Amino acid sequence: MPETVSITAAQQPVAVVAGGGSGIGLACALRLAREGWRVILVGRTEARLDAAVQDIASAGGAAEAFVGDVRDWDRMAELAVRVEDGLDLLINSAGGQFAAPTAELSPKGWHAVVDTNLTGAFYLCRQLFPALSRRGGAVVNVVANLWQRGAPEMAHSAAARAGVVNLTRTLAVERAPQGVRLNAVSPGVTDTLGLRRYAKHEEALAKVPLGRAATVEEVADAILFMGRSAYITGEVLAVDGGLQLVA
Repeated sequence: MPETVSITAAQQPVAVVAGGGSGIGLACALRLAREGWRVILVGRTEARLDAAVQDIASAGGAAEAFVGDVRDWDRMAELAVRVEDGLDLLINSAGGQFAAPTAELSPKGWHAVVDTNLTGAFYLCRQLFPALSRRGGAVVNVVANLWQRGAPEMAHSAAARAGVVNLTRTLAVERAPQGVRLNAVSPGVTDTLGLRRYAKHEEALAKVPLGRAATVEEVADAILFMGRSAYITGEVLAVDGGLQLVA
């Protein structure tokens, strides 16, 4: 079992991980919890969060579950109360998407994806900025690499991710005087449950120059690097095995 770093309550850094119940978010939460951080997992499904808390405990760490939808302004305000003494790191890996040609995309489908990815990112940042400002904290938004180019059948998701990139850069400038840094990490093909369910995952893998999918741990490495780098703000780090160079 990995050794847990001993940190006193006064020193204990605090992280909120939205989308922390699985995949990339859970990989980040596991790492931070093992290092002795206070970690709060945010997600919509209580059972998934509870399972993640147990996984983290089994790995030698500890985490708290906060059930809430990032699209819910009032619920995110309640999250802000949970960390009102200060927040060191917000990792926003909450998101979701589905494939649909634009001609078949309904208003409900559009809003479901745009609101989760873009509006949710804004709500999280907006509500947690006071806590982040108290500690000169950092935000890392996870944005699928669809934002870099045209994305047939993914217009809603690509537009939302492009919006998150610009939001990240804009807020990086606005919040610099408070010492709050905002960056984004842009994963490519990553070995998650979502990829395994994707009908064209083999086709997607074949385009990656490095010839394989990233692991969630490799993406977590990049996220935590950006979260801890004291002099980087407003940047987007691609973690895609070179995919943006050829696709």
